[in-house]
Amino acid sequence: MRFGRYKLLAKLGKGSMGIVYKAHDPNIDRPIALKVMRQDRVTSQDFVQRFLKEARAIGKLSHPNIVSVYDAGQDRGALFIAMEFLVGKSLEEIIKNKRLGPHDIVKVGVQVAEALDYAHQQGIVHRDIKPSNIILTPDDQVKITDFGIARIEDPSATQQTQAGQILGTPAYMSPEQVKGAPVDCRTDLFSLGVILYELITGNRPFTGDSIAAIFSAILLEDPAKLEVSDSPMRQSLNEIVVKSLNKSPEKRFQSGIEMANPLKKYLQRRQSDTVAMPQRPPKKKHRLGLMAAIAMILLSLIGGAVLYMTSEQPMVANSPTTAIQALLKVKSDPTGAQVFLDGSFKGQTPLEFALPLGKYEVRLSSHNYYEWESQLQLNKEGETPLFVKLVPMDEKSVELEEKPK
Repeated sequence: MRFGRYKLLAKLGKGSMGIVYKAHDPNIDRPIALKVMRQDRVTSQDFVQRFLKEARAIGKLSHPNIVSVYDAGQDRGALFIAMEFLVGKSLEEIIKNKRLGPHDIVKVGVQVAEALDYAHQQGIVHRDIKPSNIILTPDDQVKITDFGIARIEDPSATQQTQAGQILGTPAYMSPEQVKGAPVDCRTDLFSLGVILYELITGNRPFTGDSIAAIFSAILLEDPAKLEVSDSPMRQSLNEIVVKSLNKSPEKRFQSGIEMANPLKKYLQRRQSDTVAMPQRPPKKKHRLGLMAAIAMILLSLIGGAVLYMTSEQPMVANSPTTAIQALLKVKSDPTGAQVFLDGSFKGQTPLEFALPLGKYEVRLSSHNYYEWESQLQLNKEGETPLFVKLVPMDEKSVELEEKPK
């Protein structure tokens, strides 16, 4: 079967607007994705003209994170759009099978925000940003699909719209969309905020048993608070999401780049924190060895003095001018994980170091494993063992285990 010059090869999916096929373009001998609109959505000649005009506008978009549109036309009463054929999975499919780590979530957010900023500068608002419209390729590149499709709606058909066929997808709609008010770029950024919230928590911020209940939540309710953390990085991510979900467009990010910048800062800080310093642990061990050798020489020369000092040591330890310390012994599976204490790199596991009593933020990082982060309270002097089992990124669960060893 053919539409225009395109030969249909396989059905890829079906949505409220139409069916998507894998097709072949004989002119350039390459596969494409062909979206064929449902004929019952073509309600007037005015709709056809606006469809073709909108498709031409979308076709001018050229951005690495936006699916390219090659062609649009009409054949046998059906409208179609020829688009870039992608190999990958939708974000909707991905989050059904696993939870993404914070680093991957922010990488998705940056790419979507920058793509939206580019489209908004061209005067195009997506209006239906949701996980199923975000594709991740095998090399983790984001591709946004269906740009402008939600805008192609016949005003004369508004009263005929059935439940479930409203403009936009309820759970990801902005308050202004729910109210039927004019929308702009900030609507897309609200929808992106909903997605980031869902990726972080595993739950949507606005839920209900019906479309009316979801709309009520979007308009009147605040989403459940994100997990409280003393980590400045986690707090900054929470603040980005909370700002994007503000009911008032004026209090949200005003552009895609304004939202992308703090997300990129989060990534840059995280990358700088996890940059390994391969020479540091060996140098530390070398210094310790050198110090031990010097100590042995001194001991052999002034044994009597050392004995005297040893007898006085308990008084020094209990002196009010000396802080009581605990010895933190950190081990991990796998070994060699980088250890950060309050954001500062300390070395690689197995590792032990003395600390004054108090509260600390401990983070372990290892390539191809999810990061582990927790608050640690040291209440007594002496040894405090900490064993962390890191979870490989290819596992579906990110449940982490902490136990003394």
